[in-house]
Amino acid sequence: MSILKTGRIDRWGPKIFLGSAAGDIASVCLTAPDKSGSFAEQTRGIFAVIDDLLAQMGSDRSALIYAQVWLAGMEHWPEFVPLWNDWVGAAHAPGLSVVEMAASRRDSRLEIRVWADRPAAA
Repeated sequence: MSILKTGRIDRWGPKIFLGSAAGDIASVCLTAPDKSGSFAEQTRGIFAVIDDLLAQMGSDRSALIYAQVWLAGMEHWPEFVPLWNDWVGAAHAPGLSVVEMAASRRDSRLEIRVWADRPAAA
């Protein structure tokens, strides 16, 4: 089985790919590309990258299976819920886990990982 990788990060820090897919499953994990924004701006920035990387791997948010969210503080939970609901849509809501985290960078307000089906790969 081949592995597709996309979203290479090769600057300071660990060398990573933000997205990878194998068989009929794709996964994306990242913090906001612009960490200077508000919580809502960081969240929307992550959602935009997730949409882009899933598309590159033959999937989209309608095929989400599961999502894991790390919040820098649980005080962001009430703000996160409507942002999430607007992005994911009621018809395609996946399983969701939300926990509090200590980020490696203090300017990261959240990190999101999603897993999605790749219907075209089946």
